[in-house]
Parts: sequence; structure tokens; C-alpha cells
Amino acid sequence: MKQTSSFGWLNKRTTLTGFTFLAPALVVYLIFAVYPFLNSMVLSFFKWNGFSPSTFIGIDNYVNTFSDKTFLLAIRNSTYLGVVSAFFSVTIGVLMAWLLLYVGRRWGSFFRTILFSPSMLPAVITALIFAFVYEPELGILNSLLRWVGLESWQTAWLTNKATALNSILFVSAWKQVGLTMVLCFAGMQGLNLSLVESACLDGASDWKIFQKIILPLIMPFVQLSAIFALMGGLKIFDTVFALTSGGPANATTVMPLWILRNSFTLNKFGYGAAMSMIFVLIVLLGMIVAKVFVKGTTYEQ
Repeated sequence: MKQTSSFGWLNKRTTLTGFTFLAPALVVYLIFAVYPFLNSMVLSFFKWNGFSPSTFIGIDNYVNTFSDKTFLLAIRNSTYLGVVSAFFSVTIGVLMAWLLLYVGRRWGSFFRTILFSPSMLPAVITALIFAFVYEPELGILNSLLRWVGLESWQTAWLTNKATALNSILFVSAWKQVGLTMVLCFAGMQGLNLSLVESACLDGASDWKIFQKIILPLIMPFVQLSAIFALMGGLKIFDTVFALTSGGPANATTVMPLWILRNSFTLNKFGYGAAMSMIFVLIVLLGMIVAKVFVKGTTYEQ
């Protein structure tokens, strides 16, 4: 009994110590995350320009969002960038991780560092790099097209409504591929090699081994990568702001950018808060959809 009592006292003391260390971070989170979110939720039911007293208008801000053509366009653009960039970045990242299994340890470490480096760059730096790539006169892309004889394909990539959004999509996917590659490669490193060896002895090809053994076993890592990529694509802001500022003619306007303009340029703080609440719901819905469609499976190894 004495031993049990001492263990119980020790657990209580450990729990109290844990809460003590957690308390500062929890206080910071409540002040800088929970409180602003609740304040924005309340503000979304008011009309306020930042100077005069706020006026309660109920759900009018939410109703007005659905007659705002730019808002609807921003939802479509954000959803497109989130879903499509997540699909390409996850697909390419998983394949790259698989191919790195066939590279030696020394070269594998080198290639992982190189391929992961875009994910470590700040989004604004990435945008500036691609601003030079897409530059109409001296840009690398148009110069390459001219060199291979495809002058008819040359265009002003970031000011052409037909190509601007897809140009940003490429930048977003390129930046996110490295994270997927690293996560999935870590998952592959933890696999039971006896399963792969047994499949090799049975005459299975490398592609069949990847398709039937490796991919199902790393699905939890693929799911996590898909959620990260989808969230990154939905919340993209700085890349769009640095490359196009939402142009041409709002063709690349995304939700965070439109919320920022309404709130801090047009001083429609209540309307911006309402759009923010809708955007939060869209992001949460995207996360749930990613978890449902990209299911992680647990296998006994």
C-alpha cells in the first residue's frame, strides 16, 4: 500500500509539474489565438469602420458575402490552389521518396537536402525567384521556350488571366513537394524489410512492391502530408501578394488577400471578420475531407 501511495503522489506531482510548464504557453495561446478568434466572431455581427462606434447588424455581413462576386471568386481560387497543389505535391513527393530508397546513403542525404530546400525558403523569397523565372522579356521560362523553338508559347505569365493562377499553382506545389518527400521517406525508413524481401523472392517488380506493400504501409504519412499541403494551398497569401497582388483583374485573388483588403484597406472590419469565419469553416472542412479521402491504415509488421 505504501508503494502504491508513493507512486500516486509521484504521478500527481509529475502532473502538476507538467501543467506548471504548460501554463505560460497556454496563456500565450489564449491571449494571441483564442481571444482574437472569439473577438472576430463577435465582430462579424457588427458594422465597424475602425473609428466610429460599431453597429449590430446581425447576419447581414454573412448574407452580403454571397453576393460579393470577388469573394466567391476568391473561394474558388483558394480551393483550386489548395486541392490541385496538394494533389501534385503529394503525388510527386511520394514518388520522389520512393526513388530515394534506391540511392546510396551519401547521395541520398545530398538529394534529400536539395529537394527539401524549397520548403525551407520563406514564401516571399520563393515568389521573388519565380518573378524572375516568369519575367516576360528576360525570364528563364520564356528564354527556354525561345531556345527550343516554342516562341508561340511565350506569354506574360503573371499578367495573363489565362496563365496567372496556374503559374502560382506551380510555385505552391514546388514549395510543398519537399515536405511530403521527407515525411514519406521517414515512413519508408521504418518499414519492415522482411516484407519487401519476401515480395522480391516471389518475383514481384519494384512497382508492384511500391504499389502493394510500401504505399499502403506509409498511408498515415501520406495523409499527414496531404493535410499539410491542402492547408498550405488554402491559406496561401504571401506568394500571391508578392507575385500578382491578386491581379490581373482579381484573377488570382485568394481568400486571405480579399479579407485583408476589406479589413485594412476598405475599413470594413465587420465584413472582413465574417469572411474570416467562413474561411475558417472552409479550412476545417478541407482538413476533414483530407482525413476521410486519404485514410491511414495500420498493419501488423
